[in-house]
Amino acid sequence: MSLLNNDNATANRISQKALLERKYEGARGNILLVIILTLINIIFLVAKTGTYFLFSAYVPYFFADFGMLVCGMYPSEFYVGQLSGIEFLPKYVFVITLVIAAVIIALYFLSWMFSKKHKVGWLVFALIFFSLDTLAMFVINGFFLGAIIDYVMHAWVIFSLVTGISAHLKLKKLPADEILEAEAVELTQAEVVEEVTSESTETTVFAELEENSTEEQLQSSDEQQNETSE
Repeated sequence: MSLLNNDNATANRISQKALLERKYEGARGNILLVIILTLINIIFLVAKTGTYFLFSAYVPYFFADFGMLVCGMYPSEFYVGQLSGIEFLPKYVFVITLVIAAVIIALYFLSWMFSKKHKVGWLVFALIFFSLDTLAMFVINGFFLGAIIDYVMHAWVIFSLVTGISAHLKLKKLPADEILEAEAVELTQAEVVEEVTSESTETTVFAELEENSTEEQLQSSDEQQNETSE
């Protein structure tokens, strides 16, 4: 009964460890998703498809958009009202803005790649970086209901990163007071199994010896009877 309770306790600890690891990897997965969708959105922007995916970083997209705007890369009907009569900058300015956007995305990629082996500092970096991205979105665009889903998605990414960092901190405590205990339980179980196996082997050997002894006694008795009859 005690071993059964230990088994259940060990399973609970291992499942808790797996849950924390899933939360950490989920945070990393959201970083990768942000990277991919941001790249796709910038490609769609340059291709002028008019398509935009949520769950992407705002600042890299803003730089690409700003470069296209000031370099006159949008259709002529776009430059009306306050934008009418704007002096367009050389096309290399757009290249510069794209490079800035690429550098920002590369930093996100580094944070995703180097956080793989539980280097939580890179996850903290991603959290700070994306929080600044969210702040920049509010400062530049202000708040309007049309972008409410975008706000929710940014909040979700921030929440997942916080959850991932918290999971890592909890995982750091597990090896000392939970995982080692689980390993000790497994070791105890192995010792019990070994002891039971050893006892079983000894019992088998004794049984064989006893059986051989009985056969020898029967054989000796038969010989004596034969000699008496002769």
